[in-house]
Amino acid sequence: MYGEMTDEVQFTVDHTGKITAVVVPPELWRRVIEALEDAEDRSIVESLRDRLVKGPALAGALRWEDVGNEWQ
Repeated sequence: MYGEMTDEVQFTVDHTGKITAVVVPPELWRRVIEALEDAEDRSIVESLRDRLVKGPALAGALRWEDVGNEWQ
């Protein structure tokens, strides 16, 4: 899996061999960004899991009818 994704990745190195830059194709970059966004979303849901399990009333959820006009 990783070999397939990294076949087109290019590295720039300095005179000591230290990697100074990485060049990735646009499609791979989009996949990386999507994966990071998915991970962030999972983290948010996980951090709110206890609150979500309690249900709307106990979690202090607001009714859409009460706040919907603020979003329009």
